[in-house]
Amino acid sequence: MASEPGQGGSTERAAAFWAGRHALPDAGAHDNFLSHPLLQAYVSLRAFGNLTGHLDAVIGEIRDRTRPGARVFSPGCGNAAKEVAMARALPDRHFVACDITPSVLDAARAEAERQGVRNLTLEFGDFNRLELAPASFDIVTGLGSIHHVEALEGFWSQVRRALRPGGVVLAQEYVGASRFQWPDAQIEAASRALRDLVPERHKPHHREVHRIPVGFMLAHDPSEAVRSAEILSTCRAAGFAIDGYASAGGGLLQPVLMHQIDTYEPRNWEHNLVLATLFHEEDRLMRAGVLGDDFAMFVARPA
Repeated sequence: MASEPGQGGSTERAAAFWAGRHALPDAGAHDNFLSHPLLQAYVSLRAFGNLTGHLDAVIGEIRDRTRPGARVFSPGCGNAAKEVAMARALPDRHFVACDITPSVLDAARAEAERQGVRNLTLEFGDFNRLELAPASFDIVTGLGSIHHVEALEGFWSQVRRALRPGGVVLAQEYVGASRFQWPDAQIEAASRALRDLVPERHKPHHREVHRIPVGFMLAHDPSEAVRSAEILSTCRAAGFAIDGYASAGGGLLQPVLMHQIDTYEPRNWEHNLVLATLFHEEDRLMRAGVLGDDFAMFVARPA
C-alpha cells in the first residue's frame, strides 16, 4: 500500500485498509471495468485502430490462420461462454477447452447443448499440469486464463509441444504487476488521477490506490495474477517468438476504475467525458514511459 503517492507505505496499513473497508475482489473482478462499452471501444481503438470486438478479433484470426477441420485448444475456460461463441462462429473447426471445476464444466456443457453447439469438447483439466498430445492443435488461445497459471514454464512447454507446424498462440491477457503489487510510479499516477480528474461521485470504493496485500490474495484468490508479469518473458524463454503485439493499456484505468466503473452511465456524456479524460491521461503517461500495459493481445509462434 502507498500511504501517499509514491511512498511505499506499510503492509499493516494496507491490510487494515482492505480488512476494514473493502472486501477482496472476487475472481475475475479485477477486469470488471472492461464491461463498460466505452472502455471496450478504447481498448479496441488502442489495439486495432477500429471498433472490432475483442473476441471477434480472435475469431477472425482463427478463421484466417486455419482451415476447416482445424483444432483449437482453450485452457481454463470457466463457464466457456467465449468458447461457445467461438464454436458457434466457426462450426467447421473443433474446439477443446478444459477447466478444473466439474460443476462449472457441467453447467457449460448444458449451455452448449442448449445452444446446439456440437463442435466443442469440454474436459476436466488443470492448466498447471497439462498433458497435451504432440502436434494435436492448430491454435491455442489464452482468453484471460494464462494470468492464473502458476507453472508457466511447464504450461508453455506443453503448448509448444501441442502445436502443429504453423500453429500459434492467440492471447488476450492481463500482463500487469503480479498479484497487483503495482509499482510506486503506477500507484502515484493512479492516485493523482483519482484526486485531480475523477469527481467524488465516481469514487465510492476508493479515493486512492493501495496494493492488495499478498496475504489477502493467497487466502481468497490464490491464482489471481499469480505470475502475470512473467507471461511474456516465460513465453519467449520457452522458445516462442512474439509475432504480433497489440497494446491494450489499462495501467492507469485498471487501478482507477476497478470496482467503481458502475458509477459511469454509458449514456451520460458528463460521465463519458471523465472517462475520455482518463483515456488521454493514460495514453500521455504511456507515451512518456511512466506506465506500461496492464493488458495486451499477442500472437506467439514457436521459433
